[in-house]
Amino acid sequence: MSLPFLNISLRHSNPTLFAEQLRKSCHEVGFFLLQHNISEGVCETALNETAQFFRRPLAEKMTISYENNAAFRGYMPLGVENTEGKIDQREQVEYAAEYKDSHQHKTGEISFYHRLRSTNPWPDAVQPSLRPAIMEYVKSVLHIAEQLRESMCLAMNINPQEVDHLFGPCDGTDPSFWSLKLVSYPPVDSHIATASGEAIQGVGAHTDSNFMTLICQDSRSSGLQVQNVHGGWIDVPPTEPNILVCNIGELSEIWSNGYFLATPHRVLCHSSNTHSRTSIPIFYNPRLDTVIKPMNTDGLLWERSEQKQWRRGSNKLFGSVGENSFKSLARSHPKVFQRHHSDLRLLADGGIAVPREANTTDSL
Repeated sequence: MSLPFLNISLRHSNPTLFAEQLRKSCHEVGFFLLQHNISEGVCETALNETAQFFRRPLAEKMTISYENNAAFRGYMPLGVENTEGKIDQREQVEYAAEYKDSHQHKTGEISFYHRLRSTNPWPDAVQPSLRPAIMEYVKSVLHIAEQLRESMCLAMNINPQEVDHLFGPCDGTDPSFWSLKLVSYPPVDSHIATASGEAIQGVGAHTDSNFMTLICQDSRSSGLQVQNVHGGWIDVPPTEPNILVCNIGELSEIWSNGYFLATPHRVLCHSSNTHSRTSIPIFYNPRLDTVIKPMNTDGLLWERSEQKQWRRGSNKLFGSVGENSFKSLARSHPKVFQRHHSDLRLLADGGIAVPREANTTDSL
């Protein structure tokens, strides 16, 4: 089985047909490949700048260490992130929508997830070209995400204007809460391969906590795998920069009342890879305070097997953008969570126990 392949140009020439292709992809698989129309060079430059950053000495990369950032932003060396307690073999930088004001460490009227409102630690002193390249990439990919969201609404028989106000711009005072990772999966030395010959975990099996993910990845190797409804794993092939690997997140699954799939996926690092693999996933979201509510899907054709997708008991799905986002970060980065948020408690299902929190108001 291979992933569905869509072309964004069809959205402009035949929006109804594109929406139908998107519906089937999101309903039956939850993953698809998308040929986009982003200006030539934008994705290539972002990938090159990312690879250049990871080639820098560790001391230079650590100048933007995430350990000092309560919003979980910055550089993370190899072996500090985990999935379900098992170390992921990758190094990365995490960034997100920037806010001029910060509500970190405030309680009472401010919800705990407002601690994610922050600015990004860019390595301007050692690589000033990284910031403009990545932000141009972010703005371009978010524009594609907005088009996909509109087509998803069309596929679900919803007027896009009914949800437009819950998504914001890339930046400004109240943006969409997008985030991204600059990721490098280093080559796996044969001497650290498992005794059984299995591949090393680049990132463990998981579902994305956001609304939609769009990935530009290395064209030389992949390692990304998607789980089908029968529990098997589908290899995602290496893709050129004019192709985005897209997948549905947990918030879209909640919004569609389970009609769209937040599909489990993972990355394996093979000893046959002789170079580092670069990947730049962007996680598209509504505004931070939005609460997603399930829509009525009675009129939609159900074509998927009734067999349910894999889920973890430790991963409760929250309709709150802020809560679901904080859940994922706190669970993956326990060191930062313990260092900066000692007043909070991570529950077994991924929820956050707080002394007091305000109710969110916006809903989808």
